[in-house]
Amino acid sequence: MQLNKNFDKYDMKAAIRSFSNQIQNGFDIMNSWENKNKYKNIESILILGMGGSAIGADLTKVLVQDYCTISITINRNYTIPKWVNSKTLILACSYSGNTEETLSAFEICLKNQFHIIICTTGGKLLKIANEYNIDYVKIPSGYQPRAALGLSFSVIILLFSKFKFIPNHLINNLYNTISSLNKFSSEFCDLNNSAARIAKVIYNTIPIIYGSDDLTWIIALRLKGQLAENAKILSFHYNFPEQNHNEIEGWNNNNLFEKYSIIWIYDQDIHMNIKKRMDITSQMLGSKIQQIKIKQTGSNKYERLLKLIHYTDWISYYTAYYNNTDPTPVKKIEELKLLLK
Repeated sequence: MQLNKNFDKYDMKAAIRSFSNQIQNGFDIMNSWENKNKYKNIESILILGMGGSAIGADLTKVLVQDYCTISITINRNYTIPKWVNSKTLILACSYSGNTEETLSAFEICLKNQFHIIICTTGGKLLKIANEYNIDYVKIPSGYQPRAALGLSFSVIILLFSKFKFIPNHLINNLYNTISSLNKFSSEFCDLNNSAARIAKVIYNTIPIIYGSDDLTWIIALRLKGQLAENAKILSFHYNFPEQNHNEIEGWNNNNLFEKYSIIWIYDQDIHMNIKKRMDITSQMLGSKIQQIKIKQTGSNKYERLLKLIHYTDWISYYTAYYNNTDPTPVKKIEELKLLLK
């Protein structure tokens, strides 16, 4: 079945489709990138970011967590933690270069003369980088920040590789996903695909998205954000095993079940006890609520997780379609920015 393209005036479909090309672009950028400043004795990493820029940092953290021996913290705030010091590498990530919270935290880091690298398309951050001789990675503009995830996370993980924070084989794993992701993306060009079928089930519900705290929480977080910005619907996410220690009791009111759907995000590397908890909880909730289980196959964790990210982006796109809403404009966010000024 062909897709009615009239709802997507700004071509979010092409932006989502470009995910693998963005990763390739990240490699192209970083292959020729060299740092001007020295970064010695780094013991921790603080990544400043919000929204689409921060999610790239989250994804990087999950992908490298089994190999990177340096602690990584994502800072979504106007301020920074007190533990940040001269042995902390600051990555200031803002797609526009003008994100208010990121600029505020960045200025504190700049004042304290911490080690800083900027990742942006331009704006105030790039201007300050040139003024103060700060290293920066300039990425291509033209995307909505949330649709530039392929660029944002690949640049960060390649920076980690440049500074030997992670082993080389992780970069090989990342590069090897490009062709498989490109092929995978071609499956979602019309309505005859599983992502669109899931969207048709959830578009008039409030999805509750469950992931694992050791791995798939990043997919749950990303999907919640994408359903809000692309499909303009509320959803909620939580992680296992913590869900079993509080939220599970919230499922006692059966009268509300028809308003919700549940999306379970699985992967073969989830801790066996977490998987067991998710399975049993799903059985306990029974058939009175629509439940959907999502997982992907791949030769390694990188391929599977990136497929899950890409797959759930498509779910959000087709949910927008069934809600007859253009996935690109974010009118509430723009209105909020105007009111803040």
